[in-house]
Amino acid sequence: MIKSDFLTFIFQKYLNKGDIRDFKHNFIYYLIFRFVRNFLSRDLILQIYNFKVYGSVNKNKTSYFLLKKCEFGDYHELYIIKKYSDLNKLLFIDCGCNYGFYSFYTASLSEKNKIISIEASKDTSKEFNKNLNLNNFKNINFFNNAVSDISKKNISFYESVNDWESSQAHYNFAINSELKVETIKIDNILGNYLLNDYVVVIKLDIEGNEINAIKGALEVIKKSDPLIIMEFSKYIFKNRDNINYLKNFLVKYDYSIYDTNYNKKNLDDILNMLKNLKKRYKTIGNFYLIKNFSKNLKIFLSNE
Repeated sequence: MIKSDFLTFIFQKYLNKGDIRDFKHNFIYYLIFRFVRNFLSRDLILQIYNFKVYGSVNKNKTSYFLLKKCEFGDYHELYIIKKYSDLNKLLFIDCGCNYGFYSFYTASLSEKNKIISIEASKDTSKEFNKNLNLNNFKNINFFNNAVSDISKKNISFYESVNDWESSQAHYNFAINSELKVETIKIDNILGNYLLNDYVVVIKLDIEGNEINAIKGALEVIKKSDPLIIMEFSKYIFKNRDNINYLKNFLVKYDYSIYDTNYNKKNLDDILNMLKNLKKRYKTIGNFYLIKNFSKNLKIFLSNE
C-alpha cells in the first residue's frame, strides 16, 4: 500500500479542529478515516481531554483505537480518578502504562498530582516518551522496568505483535521479540515519598503479573491503604497459588473488591466470571480493591 504524506497532512489538519471525542458518531469522520487509514504515513497528534497523544496508524498499537473509536473508554475509572483528584493530591502509580493515557490524564487534572509511570516494553516505552514530549507535564516520572515482587532482577519479557498483550508472565500470543528487562518493586520506587501527603492510587494492568506487583507493594499498602485499580484476567489465576494469595491478602489487609457499578464482589465471583468467559476472551476488565471502612471507600461510594 502506497503511503501518502499529503493525505496524512490533510487528515491531521482535519483532526486539529478539536478533541478526538468530538468526532465520535460523526459519519463524515468515519467515512474519511475509512478512506485514508491505509494511506497514512505517520502517527497523528490527537487532542483528548486536556492533553495530547499520538494516535498510531498501526492497528497493532493500542493508540490506534483512539483513531478508530474516537474515545479511550474506561469512563468509570477516569471518573473515579478525577473524583479523588478533586479532593486530594494523588500519587498515581501506573503499572503497565502503555502509551500513557492514564498517566497523562491524571497529570492533566492537577500539577500537584504525582505520577509514576512504569512500562516494561522497550518499544512501547518509546511511544510513551514521545507522548510525554508532546505535553508540558513536570509531574510524571517514567521507568522502563517490569513491576514485580523483587527489584534489580533481569527477567525475560515477551514483546507481542499487538502491544497490549506483551507480558513477563506468559507468551500466549504472537511474539515479536524476547528481551531482558530489570524488575522493580513499588515499595522501592515510593521509598522517598511522603505518603501521608497524598491519596495513593495504584493501577495494575500487567498481563498476569499483578499479584507479584501487590507482593512488592505491601509496605505502601500498610502505610497508605491505596485504592488499587486492577484488571482481572485468566493469566493471573493460571498460577493457582495466586488464588490463595489474593484471598489471604483481602483478609489480612482488610480489603474488598468492587466492580464499576459499586457492587462488592468476592474472589469466587471473579473466578466464576473468568470461567464463564468465551474461550477467545481473557479478561473481565477493571475492578477496584479498596480498604474496608477507609476514607478511600467512603469517597468511592459517595454521590459527590
